[in-house]
Amino acid sequence: MKKYHKGYVQGTFDLFHVGHLNLLRRAKERCDYLLVGVVSDELNEVYKGVRPFVPYQERSEVVAGCRYVDEVIKIDVGHDDKLKIWEEHHFDCHFCGDDHGGWEGLIDELHKRDSEVEFFPYTETTSSTRIKEELKKRLLYHQDDVMSFDVFDTLVTRKVATPRGIFALMQQRLADESVLPKLPLRVRKGFYDMRWYYESVARNKWQKELTEDVTFVQIYQCLGDAEGLSSEQLQGLMDLELAVERENLVGIEDNISQLKKLLASGLRVILISDMYLSGDHIRSLLVTVDEVFSNLPIYSSADMLKAKWSGNGYKYVQKQEHLNVFRWVHTGDNKSSDIGQAQELGIKTVYYNGAALTRREGELLTKYEGDIHWQLKVGELRLRRLKGQDVSLDALPDLPNEEYVPFGLANRYPVGVLADRIALYGAGRMGRDLYARLQKQDKTVVCWVDKQADSLQSQGLKVESIDRLLQKDFDQVVVAVKSREKSCEIFVELSAMGIEKEKIFWT
Repeated sequence: MKKYHKGYVQGTFDLFHVGHLNLLRRAKERCDYLLVGVVSDELNEVYKGVRPFVPYQERSEVVAGCRYVDEVIKIDVGHDDKLKIWEEHHFDCHFCGDDHGGWEGLIDELHKRDSEVEFFPYTETTSSTRIKEELKKRLLYHQDDVMSFDVFDTLVTRKVATPRGIFALMQQRLADESVLPKLPLRVRKGFYDMRWYYESVARNKWQKELTEDVTFVQIYQCLGDAEGLSSEQLQGLMDLELAVERENLVGIEDNISQLKKLLASGLRVILISDMYLSGDHIRSLLVTVDEVFSNLPIYSSADMLKAKWSGNGYKYVQKQEHLNVFRWVHTGDNKSSDIGQAQELGIKTVYYNGAALTRREGELLTKYEGDIHWQLKVGELRLRRLKGQDVSLDALPDLPNEEYVPFGLANRYPVGVLADRIALYGAGRMGRDLYARLQKQDKTVVCWVDKQADSLQSQGLKVESIDRLLQKDFDQVVVAVKSREKSCEIFVELSAMGIEKEKIFWT
């Protein structure tokens, strides 16, 4: 007996490929009767801004002809509400690929109707988008005389899943006191949080109207000023970061091979990166992957103080290289800065997403981003996909229970930056997660306060009323609420109570 009687799958199914086939096959393995909703040309244009390559009638016939499909329905404008579809067809489970997010509300509503949602690993090596972009490359790369590439996650990627994985590896190195011997213990133990937090501080300080990015030095200057580090200690940390980046850099062979072919054909190739590292720093990393990067022009937003995300980075490069935008193709992984902004200027684009994490991997990393084990495990899955393997989180034997992983919200709070003795304000989900996380850190929670203390105490929480702050001795009040607007209100409230502004910490 299969788990479900009727299953449902919805998609565009443009340029039908093995990823589509895998989705339908896996769904049919789980249900007796498989209903498939095929999105109309008009609705796809609403969703994605373009009509499919293959018209609806042909796409629906291809799907209907698949042996795993029992029935096809048309999903059109005004008929794309999955709850309404459930009301009409009463499916027992909605199957979908794990490359899409934002399902929480729908899952809750379907559960109320005794219907499930199951995610299948997305076939990363093949997608309609990648097929279309490959076709564009074959057409454009032989017609234009200037080709530019983004760097990270386009030409190279890392062994860790996200850039913050580098900071986690650095903190692991700093646990050895022979590494930068005179570095304060507080920095050794809290470096992961400090590094990304002081980068945001640097951006708030220096990233203004005419300065669109910060530099490597500015980030460490903010860290050094706050933690009282010497210039020698800051240089040691910067050298360590570059060394760890270098050790974890991996080339994306398909794109590097394409780049070499372009050069061999006599075309100009330029690299453009929105990155706090200078062009010289980026080159020093890239040449460890392939010597082809030795002499290519590299434009970094840290050098230009202009960025791709605003379009000004492209304008700067155009002026410096005397480029004709109508004879220019840019390849990158960011839909906004690499694709949208370039297209607005008339530059032709090729979208590359081969190094992207899946939806489930991204969700896991929001909860475990500072964990080296998961950084390396998820990074390994990405590298395996780049080699053509069809793998997802299900390939990992020690996968945690994804229904509830603690510290999902608190993981984004820079605990390592906090003082040792703190008062915690807020006992909502954010505050509860953070309180639990602080119990596992070398931080003393002198008191935990909330406006709803009376009702929360009845739930067994060790929460006190706000006026207790005036009776306790602490180094810092930490505001733990999700809303930035609410944080501002609390900051004003605490200041009015007479608490020194320098002691109030909120993100």
